[in-house]
Amino acid sequence: MISLCLNQRCVSPVLLLWLGLSLAAVSARAAEAPSRLEFLNSFGAADAVLPSEQPQRPPTEQSTPRIDLESSALPADNALRSARAMTPEAQDLTVVQQALEQIDQGQIPEAIALLTEFIASQPQAHQSRETLATILLARGETGQAQRVLTRGLELAPNFVGFKKLFARLVMAADPARALALLAEVPPMLEQDPEYYQLYALLLQQTGRVDDATAMYQRLLQIDPTNGRLWLAYAVALDAMGLVEDARSAHQTANRYGVGDPTLNQYNLQRLKSLRGNR
Repeated sequence: MISLCLNQRCVSPVLLLWLGLSLAAVSARAAEAPSRLEFLNSFGAADAVLPSEQPQRPPTEQSTPRIDLESSALPADNALRSARAMTPEAQDLTVVQQALEQIDQGQIPEAIALLTEFIASQPQAHQSRETLATILLARGETGQAQRVLTRGLELAPNFVGFKKLFARLVMAADPARALALLAEVPPMLEQDPEYYQLYALLLQQTGRVDDATAMYQRLLQIDPTNGRLWLAYAVALDAMGLVEDARSAHQTANRYGVGDPTLNQYNLQRLKSLRGNR
């Protein structure tokens, strides 16, 4: 369980890691597939070491259309043969969709086999590689996931999906390394707020609290009703000794809700403590 530092301004790194896990969980996509979401978020539980991350899927307005698979029960070799007649981007998307359909049916080993075979023949299939790494992380196969991501970063060092997953993979043991990775060629803030939520947490975890606070302020301008983001902001303000501002941020987090029971307990207890310091 997480040891919560309730009466000190110095915040436990474990709490920051837990915030990272939780912020990632609320950013997961594909709400239309609850069973898929449940599986891919399964490594965001209270005793998790790694955060949940749903693989990126291209927006519907992009030029590559969503592929309507004829059958979700196609064998992996048939799916690969069908994909070969398409553009590389469409191939990548088709295989990802097939793998996610297999997950929905509980065919996890088959999904792993499909993605592994495909990226072996198509190393530039970044969406498939990201999906494979996500599945491996959800299964607790962190060593294999790290190898998949390391190869992905060698091929595409600025691919955002690889960077976020790898940063979360190493943030507990080596936050400075994770921060340095995210600092290289970042996306625009408006394009990927989740990237900057993780970046802000790593700034805080490495002692750059002023920079983290400024980043939270920018993020809250984009998403002002995100309770967990308000909680992260409150923790940063508290670490700076800004008691009134921290109390206000904790109150706002409580108003919007943080969802997770562990974080809710921390938020309420810290809010009570700060009110007692008035």
